[in-house]
Formats: sequence, structure tokens, C-alpha cells
Amino acid sequence: MAPQKDRKRVIGNDLRNNDPDEEPEFELDQEQGESDAETNPDFEATSYHVDKKSTFKRDSIVIGIFIIITFFWYFDGKPLEALGMRGDSGQVTEVIQQSDAGAGFAFLDYLSAVNELEFSREPSQNQVNALYQNGVPLEYMQELERLNYLEELSYTGVIGLYANGVPIEYIQNLGRIDYLDEVNYSGIIGLYSSGVSEDYLTGLNRLDYLDETSYSGIIGLYSSGVPLSYMQTLNQFDYLDEVSYSGIIGMYANGVTEDFIRELGRRDMLDEMSYTEVITMYQNN
Repeated sequence: MAPQKDRKRVIGNDLRNNDPDEEPEFELDQEQGESDAETNPDFEATSYHVDKKSTFKRDSIVIGIFIIITFFWYFDGKPLEALGMRGDSGQVTEVIQQSDAGAGFAFLDYLSAVNELEFSREPSQNQVNALYQNGVPLEYMQELERLNYLEELSYTGVIGLYANGVPIEYIQNLGRIDYLDEVNYSGIIGLYSSGVSEDYLTGLNRLDYLDETSYSGIIGLYSSGVPLSYMQTLNQFDYLDEVSYSGIIGMYANGVTEDFIRELGRRDMLDEMSYTEVITMYQNN
């Protein structure tokens, strides 16, 4: 028992010593184990091993995430968006909704404006939608109304004129020469598509020949290259009213010259001749 008391005394003295260099090393567990081993031969000391978990995997993940964010920041400037972490997605939805609403309001405005125009027959909502889908501008129809021509048209006529590229200026010229009342929209499309110029139409109007022929006759004359001067010569001898457009084309195509027509006119022979006779006489002459 004496050695045990001396050991306690030594420990007590060491605890009162404040010098860290002289602090004792406690071997209580070891001593207790030795004591137990001495008193109990069958005693087996239990040892505990605490494994420290390695932080290598965690550190690798953190470093990897940092590298990815740095990469997107450098090349994109928006790493959170690239990672799908944007927080203002609600604003994007709002913009899309406003766009759809704007398109809907645009058609409603278009529908209201078209319903105020004077067609030959008021178009239904589906017919107005056809105008809208074909891209017919409201201004195009308003100009037709100013020319008092919209009331002559159905919605299909308006679509046809616009789809074939007939400009308002071309229709305005037809209005100036009072030809709009003489031709339908398909005739206007035919004239424009065939390249009949405004000057040619104006020249025919001066000869009062527009009322004498159809739009197909005008297209035929223009396409055959019959010049205005040729018809002016026929009109000079009052032969323009006596011959059809096909007769004029026939004479011109067969080479009957203006000089020959003048000679027949001076001889007062034109009034008694058909255009086929004129052609035959020219060829025999």
C-alpha cells in the first residue's frame, strides 16, 4: 500500500506544478491494465483504434466545383444560369405572355378596323382572319376605299390584288383614267402581271380605246408589241373604231406599215376594207 500512496502524492505534487515542461505524463490506463493483469491472469486488455476519415474525396469535389464555376464564369459570364440556378425565371414567363397578348390584341385591332371599311359585302370574322393571315395591310385596304374601289371588291379580290403585288399607284392610275369601273380585280391582276405600263394605258385612254376593248385585248396589244403610234395612225383615219384588237394585231404582225395605212386613208379606201383585205393588199403591193 505504501508505494500506492507515494504515487498519489507524486501526482498531487505534479498537478500543483505550473511548469508545462514538468507536467506529468499520465499512464493511468496502462497502470490500471497492468494492475488488472497482475490481479487477474485471464484479463485481456481492449484496445480501441479510431480511424480518421480521409478528406481527400471531399476536397477533390470542392475543387472540381470551383473549377467548373470558374470555367463558366470566364466563358459565359453567367455561371448560375449555365447550372440551371437562375432565380428570375418568372420574368421570362412574363415576357412570353406579354408577347402572346400583344399578338392577340393586334388581330383584335385589325378586326375592328376592317369592320369599319366598306366592302361590297362585309367580311365575316373568318374572312378577316384570311386577310390577316395573308398579310394584307390595313393601309392597303384604306387606300382602296379612298379610290372608291373597295366597295367593288370582296375579301378574295383584295387578297388577290395584294398577293400578286399590284401596287396602289397602279390602281390609282386606273382610277385617273376612269378604267376602274370597266375592269374587275382579275383584269387588273392580268394587266399588271403582263407588264402593261401605266403610260400605255394612259395612251389608249387618250384614244378613247379603253371602252372599245377588254383588258384581255389590251394585254394582247401590249404583248404583241403594237405601239401607240400605230393605233394613233388608225385613229387618224377613223379606222380604229372599225377594227377589233385582233385585227390590229394581225395587221401589225403581218408588217402592214403606218405609211401604207396613211396611203389607203388618203385614197379613202380604208372605210370599205376589212383588216384581212388590208393585209392582203399590202402583201400584193
